[in-house]
Amino acid sequence: MDIKSKLRKMLLKEGDNKRNKYGCVMIYLDVDKDDWKKFQDEIDEKDLYLPKGEEGFFGRENHPHATILFGLHNDIPDEDIETEIKKIKNPKLKLGKVSTFTNDKFEVLKFDIVSDDLHKLNKKFSEFPHTTDFPDYHPHCTIAYVNKGSGEKYIKKLNEVDKFEVTTDKIVYSRANGKKSDYKLK
Repeated sequence: MDIKSKLRKMLLKEGDNKRNKYGCVMIYLDVDKDDWKKFQDEIDEKDLYLPKGEEGFFGRENHPHATILFGLHNDIPDEDIETEIKKIKNPKLKLGKVSTFTNDKFEVLKFDIVSDDLHKLNKKFSEFPHTTDFPDYHPHCTIAYVNKGSGEKYIKKLNEVDKFEVTTDKIVYSRANGKKSDYKLK
């Protein structure tokens, strides 16, 4: 089963909302808000995937980030995760090409992220009890969730737009219960 099929299964499995079942560690990208908005404004409003009852999760991604690891079990002591987070030095990363992955209901328009550091962090946090349907880590930064069949027209268009500088500024630990903790990077 390929990564797209696994993601589809994870996101769309009825009766099992994994977003509320597991925690995750994410690195937030420090992007100029005007640059991010200008970039996202290239996407037509009519192409955004905005299902009723899911407001705030789909559509445009307003908080550019890359997930280091999703699927952390909720019985991990916060202090254990915090200890590892506090060891993190500012990871190097580069925005790659714009691409998509798709499922039955929508497509994720994203930047691929090139970063050996993120791969190392994923490996480190994978030592904690976690559940994942994805054996391979593919760091990315979601730009927007778009209607099925809409993503392809943006790949070439967005890859031709001048890219902006991006740095990292914080790590966020999001627990299964929705509580989030922010940590400044060194």
